Amino acid sequence: MRVFVSGASGFVGSYTVGALLAAGHRPRALVRDPGRTTKVLETIGVAAEDVELLPGDMLDAGAVSEALDGCDAAIHSAAAIGVTGARSGVGGGSPDLVDVNVRGTRNVVGGAVARGLSPVVHVSTVAVFVPPSARVITAGGALASPRTGYGRSKLAAERYVRGLQDGGAPVTILYPGGVCGPHQPRLDALMEGLAAALGKVWPLPGGGVSVIDVRDLGEALARSVGAGQPPSRWVLGGHYLTWPQYADLCDRLAGVRCRRVRVPSRLMLGLGSALDAAKRVRDFDYPLTRDAAEFMVTLVPTDDRPVLDALDLTLRPVEETVADALRWLAESGHLHPRRAGRLANPGPPRSLPPTPSRTEERPMPTLVQRAFGPLFQRISGAEWFSRVGPKVVPPIDRTLHRLTGGRFLLGQLLVPSLVLTTTGAVSGLPRRTPLACLPDPATDPATGAATGAATDGGWYVVGSNFGREKHPAWTGNLLKHPEAEVSFQGRTIPVTAHLLDDDERTAIWPRLIAVWPVYDRYVERTTRQLRVFRLTPR
Repeated sequence: MRVFVSGASGFVGSYTVGALLAAGHRPRALVRDPGRTTKVLETIGVAAEDVELLPGDMLDAGAVSEALDGCDAAIHSAAAIGVTGARSGVGGGSPDLVDVNVRGTRNVVGGAVARGLSPVVHVSTVAVFVPPSARVITAGGALASPRTGYGRSKLAAERYVRGLQDGGAPVTILYPGGVCGPHQPRLDALMEGLAAALGKVWPLPGGGVSVIDVRDLGEALARSVGAGQPPSRWVLGGHYLTWPQYADLCDRLAGVRCRRVRVPSRLMLGLGSALDAAKRVRDFDYPLTRDAAEFMVTLVPTDDRPVLDALDLTLRPVEETVADALRWLAESGHLHPRRAGRLANPGPPRSLPPTPSRTEERPMPTLVQRAFGPLFQRISGAEWFSRVGPKVVPPIDRTLHRLTGGRFLLGQLLVPSLVLTTTGAVSGLPRRTPLACLPDPATDPATGAATGAATDGGWYVVGSNFGREKHPAWTGNLLKHPEAEVSFQGRTIPVTAHLLDDDERTAIWPRLIAVWPVYDRYVERTTRQLRVFRLTPR
């Protein structure tokens, strides 16, 4: 069969093309950038010359019509994504997102039906059933009432396709869960969240996640065009794991225990609602929404048996899926090899090539940093917070540091953080202070290449004192007693402090601002020069 495929340059679409070829079908893909699609396909072992790539956009009805001509079946896997960010249109913005997904569905699915293609497969999402109306999600479950533009667009597309089904069109709707696996062209919320959870800290609310391997999903879509089934609605959520079970699985696979923190579900939902309300006043780009939080804390298992039986499909073990995903995240530089443990390939991480330049030290922002970073930077830079912050933040961090054995600080969700123990300049007693920091890797003097872990060269810390006029006490302690101790990610390291001179301070300042841009606001607000120290392991 000649099968039309939309979204062939994406995660699901590319694997679907590979599965169609393996089944003996002839895929024809409508793509905006044939060159990019070629690279995506070749990455997963699909020869682009075996695929008919037609340049065009699913929003162009004429281009879609021409691409559909001569095809026997169609799979619509393309969609503009915006599940969690400003593009999702929480505040009523981004109406074009709704238009893109609905118009694209009308052009592809409606156009395929009009030309008599059979079957026509539409890729939806289990999110249209969340929050669920029962303990198990089935294809007959009640549809959700999403708040975001993305959610509304998927629901509108869903209703349109169901209308075609009700009219007797040979349309099948597939509802996948969270798609996981290697070689994702652009990280989505599930894969990016996995990297962030392992790299920083894993929040554990209620609920859970359904994990479907992208290779199994591609196989299911390929089999669906030849299944000979009547118009169907199939849920394919995959393996359901609670958040603690997901974290435990990663620990077993990597052999490295991730840092975790319990997060009440109500807190997650409340924060999502608060951000939604703020976006209605002024639109901004935060991944967390009420819909996203609701998905995290209310998702339940899915009933996949109908589709597995109809397609004679057996899902691969979730261990294989997650292991391959973690291995690829480490290989591609999205996850530090240490956090992938035994799954990481030997050799230097690709994200830190041996060059003298330090610009590569800036890691890709995590989902948590993108969600909360700009918000807390605005709060931290506000003048009123300079009065409140010193009374609230350090006590909370000291408590968390004590309870977790030095492995977790509240601030490290957004910025690398440590606890510095100095000797009081007057009292001579030990003084512990939680601080943001810039880890500095040890380097080869000749090449500038990193030669050890990200902290082997020490840390830089700034005496910001929340932008207040007085220098913080710990900086005075270091000036009198440079010998100190650093507690960083569960390790305690003796260090010697060095106050940077003007030239050294000027050289390091851009890197400090990259880590925590609020430092610039503190400089503007205070007349003193912020002290910057380098803490070198002894």
